[in-house]
Amino acid sequence: MAKNKTLKGTRRKNGEGSIYQEKDGRWVGAVRMEQDDGTRIRKKVYGKSRTEVSKKLVELTGRMSIVKNSNLTNKTFGELFKEWLLIFKQSAVAPRTFEGNFRNYNIHIKPYVGKMKIEDITTPVVQQVINELLAKGLSTNTVKKVKFLFNQFFEYAVDCEWVLTNPTLRVKIRSRDIKLTDSENEYKAIKPEMRMKFISALNNNSFLKPLCMTAMFAGLRIGEILALRWENIDFENNTISVLSSITRIPTLDEDGKVLHSKTVIGKTKTTCSVREVPIPDILVEALQDWKKEQWVKEQLSNVKLLSPESIVFSNTDGSVRTYSGTRMIFNRFAKKYGFFGKVRFHTLRHTYSNMLFEANENPKIIQALLGHQSVKTTLTVYNSIDTSYYKEATDKLNKLFNSEKMAEYRELEKKRDIPALKKPIEKIDDMDEDPEIAILEKMLAERRARRKNQDCEM
Repeated sequence: MAKNKTLKGTRRKNGEGSIYQEKDGRWVGAVRMEQDDGTRIRKKVYGKSRTEVSKKLVELTGRMSIVKNSNLTNKTFGELFKEWLLIFKQSAVAPRTFEGNFRNYNIHIKPYVGKMKIEDITTPVVQQVINELLAKGLSTNTVKKVKFLFNQFFEYAVDCEWVLTNPTLRVKIRSRDIKLTDSENEYKAIKPEMRMKFISALNNNSFLKPLCMTAMFAGLRIGEILALRWENIDFENNTISVLSSITRIPTLDEDGKVLHSKTVIGKTKTTCSVREVPIPDILVEALQDWKKEQWVKEQLSNVKLLSPESIVFSNTDGSVRTYSGTRMIFNRFAKKYGFFGKVRFHTLRHTYSNMLFEANENPKIIQALLGHQSVKTTLTVYNSIDTSYYKEATDKLNKLFNSEKMAEYRELEKKRDIPALKKPIEKIDDMDEDPEIAILEKMLAERRARRKNQDCEM
């Protein structure tokens, strides 16, 4: 039925335009448009590919009908999905998000159903794709993103009347990952016994010391740290204002391959990430030492490194550092001092969170300091439990219920003023019964006797 519906929708109405390829290889899109005086003209746009022409026609007319009715029956599901990504999805999301969308399509969608026809993509087909991805060991989060892409495309396809219904609506995904994890690797923060060793090693690297401490003692993400300007650090009040983060803007070709990318300063991860974080003295000292070092570099290079708008952890020419370049520096340091595989950049943010939990800080306060939208994330993801805490919890019970405490309790019980019973419980006899109970029993006996006499008289 979906197939008949699709075929019916492929016939163009008057004025809906067309897309075709000329002999010289150029693609052409033509559409009739009405001018202000009421006359109609035929407008053409040109491009190197059908997708490029389709995009130009949508921008020109604001109508999807030209794209949705152009040679639909000759296209595979993969071709339609790719055009939707390039024409509609790309303009709706951030560049890095679009890069991730295209990567998920190329890796997790195209290989399975790319060559099929859209009318053949049913609920069991999509469910099978999801099951295959889970069987390969992909995380639930990744598979949910794939399903989300399927769902968005089919919502568009239903609007275009390519299909009658959205087949992803009844597709099921388990709510959480099923993992057999090594308990030694579950602790996401730097373990307490390793923290001083890590800080001590940082003293040997003047660049990584203030950078890593900003993550470890202020909880900033690496993107937020690399976007910090000197005007964001208040040394009088010992605070850092988180207002931005670095992001990578990729340039993609029509197959979704990254041609090149540029690191720029943009918005924070979420609106909740904009925050002011108080910082401890150890971090203030590290940042002040770094500022002095930057002053020396500024004098030697004549590059503005300490102006209010200058990047705190910039390159020597004052430009923004990339995450990948900074990670390489960190990995070399980690290998040299034995932390490689045990400590990553994000481990430092987890450590900040854990130290606050260990200090019994309010989870809502920790949530605000980390810039989380939900306290659930703070409690479940950023609160690692070291097994040594189990013994500490038991020790607390021992302090509450040890032999000395119990002996003190018994002494207090003895000193209480409890009136003694007139007679021991064992010697209570019938004469010691409650008078009221005795009266009630006598009344019941008399009533039974009267009923017995009445029965005899009858």
